[in-house]
Amino acid sequence: MPFSGPVYSFNEATLNTVNEVGGVYGLFQQTAPNYFVARYVGKGENLRRRLREHYNNPPASNITHFFAEVHPTASAREFREIALIREFNPPGNVHHTR
Repeated sequence: MPFSGPVYSFNEATLNTVNEVGGVYGLFQQTAPNYFVARYVGKGENLRRRLREHYNNPPASNITHFFAEVHPTASAREFREIALIREFNPPGNVHHTR
């Protein structure tokens, strides 16, 4: 199942508004209006901090947008991350393909 919720621009102003909560996120490239290609999927205990780390050191090229979901427990984040990597098979997660 794809990400629920809205898409956000991957820029510093938007990252300043991200809540400091645990969750799962996807970094995407917009290739056409309302069409996004997954570049990387990850998880973190603090979404704002983790997304900022990727903003400063991108795990993949051409990232323009991100999706994020709050998942309060580490096990929920792990389960969701694995499911999303299997669904999208993003190039930045080549070590996770199964």
